[in-house]
Amino acid sequence: MNTIRPMRHRGLVLAAAGILILLAGFQAGFGQQPGLEGKVMFLEKEGGSLAERMQAAARTFRRETPQGLYFTGYIFTALRAVHMGEGWESNAPYRIGIKSGEIKIRRVRRGDRKSGYSMHTDDDRRGPAGIVLLHRISGGKSEILDSQIIDPEHTYTFDEAPLYWLGEAEVAESLSLLQDLFQDGSRDLQKELVFAISMHDGSEVEPFLRRVALGDYGTEVRKNAVFWMGNRPGSLPHLKEIYPRVSGTELKKQVVFAMSLSRDEEAAREMIRIAREEHNLEIRKNAVFWIGQKASQEAAAALQDMVADSKEDEDVKKSAVFAISQLPEEQSVPMLITIAKSNPSAAVRKNAIFWLGQTGGEEALKFFEEILLKR
Repeated sequence: MNTIRPMRHRGLVLAAAGILILLAGFQAGFGQQPGLEGKVMFLEKEGGSLAERMQAAARTFRRETPQGLYFTGYIFTALRAVHMGEGWESNAPYRIGIKSGEIKIRRVRRGDRKSGYSMHTDDDRRGPAGIVLLHRISGGKSEILDSQIIDPEHTYTFDEAPLYWLGEAEVAESLSLLQDLFQDGSRDLQKELVFAISMHDGSEVEPFLRRVALGDYGTEVRKNAVFWMGNRPGSLPHLKEIYPRVSGTELKKQVVFAMSLSRDEEAAREMIRIAREEHNLEIRKNAVFWIGQKASQEAAAALQDMVADSKEDEDVKKSAVFAISQLPEEQSVPMLITIAKSNPSAAVRKNAIFWLGQTGGEEALKFFEEILLKR
């Protein structure tokens, strides 16, 4: 599936002052790079490592302003090409601003209305991605507040706070920098950096996500690590290792969900095993739900077995009936009809009849005619 990051509505129209500096998608080692306009200073020719260029940005900002907010940004190679868009054509730039310590992105739409944005990635095509970091210097203390991945095919305006553009970064040095920032960051920043790190095309990403998932971090940070691991190819072995080592219902449910994202054929079998063997009823029901989304013959057979099992918990059976209803109609309707006719539990039969009524299919209609008209 296309990996979709939950929509972040970001933005603030920025008060413009100073000189316009425009970079309209220049060609460099990565090809397409973002257009940058407004308060932008280019430090990519400063030399040195990415971390050294970032330190140069801090020194440059301090020379002008002893404290305040500023951005840094650079390009790296992403595992999947990033796209930002809203389904409408416009040459208007995105405006990048700040609100309550977060990066906000807006794009002016028709009629001067302001809009947020959506982001998605290609499943199988590597490409460049940009990252923007929000820094704050206050009382001699320097910290990073937020990060945001951007699509390099667009133009971005920085009018409220200056941007120091650091140019291109090798994957290894970008990962090293972001992992260092992660260790010192707030939980909110850590959640954002988990996503940014997961976007990189590097073998170091999986070990990092595994460490976070199993580490002493906030639950939401760990859940983010599990989720983004599930979006990476070949993640199932890591998820199978993580599942028995995490405690807590929410984390285990997140691992099951991440398994459901895997293209590995083994994923359905592992979820079926959890649905049958897990002691926690809530996790079992959750596994049953995601099994229903896999729409494979093996998943369908497992769900049917759960409903038919006389020793199975009734709530799990009803969850399995719902999961069956989510299968393609040619699979689900015959199974639901069989359950509605023959399952020993009246509650399960009633549940199957309810979900049959939601299909609206011809076979379901024939079943209702049969039982209502006693044919």
